[in-house]
Amino acid sequence: MAEPLIRMTNIRKSYGRVQALVDASFHVNEREIVGLLGDNGAGKSTLIKVLSGAVPL
Repeated sequence: MAEPLIRMTNIRKSYGRVQALVDASFHVNEREIVGLLGDNGAGKSTLIKVLSGAVPL
């Protein structure tokens, strides 16, 4: 199997004392269509912001 186009492993991001991401992992393979689902406050936006480089780790 080929390497994923995007891979993030064991990502952690905190805003002060609030842990937005704790050991989050995410990968996307070639030709894959993905969705990112979760409850409010689950860290979806933070994950995308980290992936895009808008928020540093």
